[in-house]
Amino acid sequence: MFKLKVKDNKHQNIKEQLKLKESPNYSYVITDDKNLVEEDKINIVFNHNHILEMNKVLDLLVKGQDLYINGYNQFGEKRVECRNIHYIISQQDDVFAVLSQTKLIVKMKLYELEELLLDKQFIRVSKYCLVNIGKINYIRSLLNSKLELQMDNGDLCEVNRYYLKEFKEALKL
Repeated sequence: MFKLKVKDNKHQNIKEQLKLKESPNYSYVITDDKNLVEEDKINIVFNHNHILEMNKVLDLLVKGQDLYINGYNQFGEKRVECRNIHYIISQQDDVFAVLSQTKLIVKMKLYELEELLLDKQFIRVSKYCLVNIGKINYIRSLLNSKLELQMDNGDLCEVNRYYLKEFKEALKL
């Protein structure tokens, strides 16, 4: 699917950073030099300062636009795009995916969902909750170095002190 064309001394390093698997039959040429493009292929020219963004672009090409999660409620089973989920919460023995007006039971563990949604703008904010960063409406400071998040659907989630540093880094605060 991919062919990486960069200077020989950087090839292996960039290949590892991009987690790229090259193939003999490829459609995409990834290069840091516009002189190395191939006319009959799709070319992606990047700057070395944008390696992290390139990872996201390649992820979209390989895995597709979005990830779907299956859940169910009293109406039956439903397949939901992860970008439509506001937050995921574990209560007692069940894990719920909360959408704007719906709450679905998911048959996965919270840590499994965290690994699955790592690159999809979800971050753990407490021992029992994952939040979609794109669905946060307001952030309020609480006592004891905690934060309260008001989600787009009006629900409130709390960022515990233990997860505060990672949360701020994810939001670039």
